[in-house]
Amino acid sequence: MSEFLVPPASKRDIQKLALMVRQRFGLENIAFFPVVEMIEVALPAFDSEFNFEIIEDSEFGQDAANYNPQLNLMRIRQSVYDGACNGNGRDRFTLAHELGHYFMHRNVDLAMSRIDSTYNVPAYRKSEWQANTFAAALLMPMHIICDMRPEEIAKACGTSLSAASIAYTQKKK
Repeated sequence: MSEFLVPPASKRDIQKLALMVRQRFGLENIAFFPVVEMIEVALPAFDSEFNFEIIEDSEFGQDAANYNPQLNLMRIRQSVYDGACNGNGRDRFTLAHELGHYFMHRNVDLAMSRIDSTYNVPAYRKSEWQANTFAAALLMPMHIICDMRPEEIAKACGTSLSAASIAYTQKKK
């Protein structure tokens, strides 16, 4: 997984974008975001240039999934796709993370912006932090999880208990 320098985005701005995506597709008040259907049906209808491929695990390398903005192509490891289809919270988060790259980084030239691990870059300028923040906001929006405990968040939103616990802690701040 490569880390890229991207235009700055605050957590609040990313949360607003995730809510706008939910609103655009009429899903703002639905707890269980249909991430697989978004990739299979909604995005191709919304963006005729968008494509996705399911790749056999043995042919995919290290990543669980990735998004290439130059090709407007999301590539997903077969086991991750299958897991997301079966409601696995970690795999659903992975796909939501790639949606984050799609919505935030598809018009960013990443070719010259790889971050050297020795370079100190604030999180809000890092592609992976932004995509993770988007995934959490898309799957577990604050207005839906406001009165829920971690176990309830994980069940209602289809996430891992670990991700739900982080969202629970952050909503209390």
